[in-house]
Amino acid sequence: MRNNAMMQNSFIAYLNSLHNVGASGANALAESQALNAYFAELYEPFPVVDDVLNALRGGRDRVVVLTGHAGDGKSTVALDILKRLRGLIQDQPLEKALEERESVQDSTRSDHVVQIVKDMSELSAERRLQWLREAFDSPGSWLIVSNTGPLLNSLKEFADERQALGGIEGRILEQLNRPYADGNIDDHVLSEFPKDLVIVNMTRLDNVSLGARLLTRLVAHSGWSQCADCDIVQVCPLQLNHRTLAAAAEQAEERVRWLYRRLTAYEQRLTLRQMVAHLAFALTGGITCEAAKDLVAAATTEGLDRGTGGLEQILFSEGLFGYQKGEPSVQAGALRAVELVRRSVFGGPVGVNFERQLTQGMGSNWAQLPETLAPLARLWTSRAREAAGVRWRFAQRRMLYVFGQPIAEAVQTAETYYDTFLQSPRLRDFDRWTHDRALSLSLIEKKRLRYACLQVLLETFSGFSSGQFRSDQERLYLTLRRPDRAVVQPTQLVVATLSFDAFSLSYDVDSRLPKLVFNDGTAYLLLTLPLLDYIERRHSGDLGNELAQIHLAQLESFCAELLQGNTQQQDRGEIKLLRAGIDGQVHIHRYLLDSSSQTLEIDR
Repeated sequence: MRNNAMMQNSFIAYLNSLHNVGASGANALAESQALNAYFAELYEPFPVVDDVLNALRGGRDRVVVLTGHAGDGKSTVALDILKRLRGLIQDQPLEKALEERESVQDSTRSDHVVQIVKDMSELSAERRLQWLREAFDSPGSWLIVSNTGPLLNSLKEFADERQALGGIEGRILEQLNRPYADGNIDDHVLSEFPKDLVIVNMTRLDNVSLGARLLTRLVAHSGWSQCADCDIVQVCPLQLNHRTLAAAAEQAEERVRWLYRRLTAYEQRLTLRQMVAHLAFALTGGITCEAAKDLVAAATTEGLDRGTGGLEQILFSEGLFGYQKGEPSVQAGALRAVELVRRSVFGGPVGVNFERQLTQGMGSNWAQLPETLAPLARLWTSRAREAAGVRWRFAQRRMLYVFGQPIAEAVQTAETYYDTFLQSPRLRDFDRWTHDRALSLSLIEKKRLRYACLQVLLETFSGFSSGQFRSDQERLYLTLRRPDRAVVQPTQLVVATLSFDAFSLSYDVDSRLPKLVFNDGTAYLLLTLPLLDYIERRHSGDLGNELAQIHLAQLESFCAELLQGNTQQQDRGEIKLLRAGIDGQVHIHRYLLDSSSQTLEIDR
């Protein structure tokens, strides 16, 4: 007969092996995952899998290379393709680890064999070159997995060996930098090699939605059912954390996706492996079944409240942001995701109305929390009233962000909360556009965004505030300014004037970004999230934020493109000046130059 007191759920141990907090990280690598019975139920197929499989099964031989950073999912994609080629059941683990090179018989074609090199980065330079020679010179298609550095070196060495491939390095680099969109694998083909070379850089895939969906799979995993017969299942902190997330369902996935979208868009991209480690740690708090039993045994309360003390030790909303009971967690600090999340200090004060509610009831009048959180929410509300309650108010805000379900009449209030919490007024829109692959805005909203973009460009290019221009002024002035912008220039020479009507907004599917387009596309500006947030804040009257130098350079490049496309616009005999008057208002002054008499006349 099983002793419940000694019962251990092996799935919990598996979750703790997915992160590098503590000594166990055995299942962090794809090769170990392929042999693990728990992995198949967690696996979320990559969008690129079908395209790569079709390329390998096409009518002609190809060499397909999956490259990227460690942890981007290259090996996982290769394992998925191996299973599909062999006709294996996707939710069953492999019987043995992969060899350095696998010859895979295609189950749909008796005459088709695909060679898979599981990780060329682990091989010597001589060995890598050997596999490349065979891949390009022998019949059949190949799938090669490699980190980017070793791949680039070996392809260059192969190209130098075949002098006819001279100058190919630039084309390879171009392919490595090309964004990947579903279904466009033909755009990633290099035909200069003996066989078509297809390079898919996994770093250029959008992994945010994929990473967030893993949370839903982790929560829905059948491994949790092993806890059913445990004698503390109703008060176990691990189970309470799990049940709370299950109650939040799609909402928790959405909030995690927004967080990852925020990091990625602000140049802090996580690999899929780092996301998995992050979510697994936030789900278990790094504790084992034995530690969970100890927390329950140490509780001084009775009934279902016995689990509250343990739950606050490992609550998902705290672990996700790298905290424990309102204070930074030393353990969580080892995670790359937590390191990046902490840089932005999410969870600060949102607004007076929101702050007042934190010390009342369950901490919010605009959102409901899952019932499993009720005891903990009341406890933190009580602590938030104390003189040293700052850390508990931070913890409350994080809890409300992850688990708060807006009530029907407070949806707009909730949206204000999310935008302020994430320090990004355009993040939710940006995320929706990425999902829709379109600029899904009404005509009024699109017109407002276009106008806001052009007003901010007018400020950036001229140095004047948009409020200094007339309200009916809808022209973009490109002027000559000092490059360092250190000195205010009340008078500036206008070199081009562009009507706002010449600009439009559209969506670039390949780069997954909205863009501001001039005329027929002779010049366009990709609107990254930092740039959109800056535009939104400036347009709303917030003058305190600054734009990073990299984005200022992007705007200057756009200005140069606009000038290049409008070199003939200015009348040679006309001079235009922008000048700020003593009242701060900016006026346009026009002069006509008569070259024959060398006179300058005012154009009224």
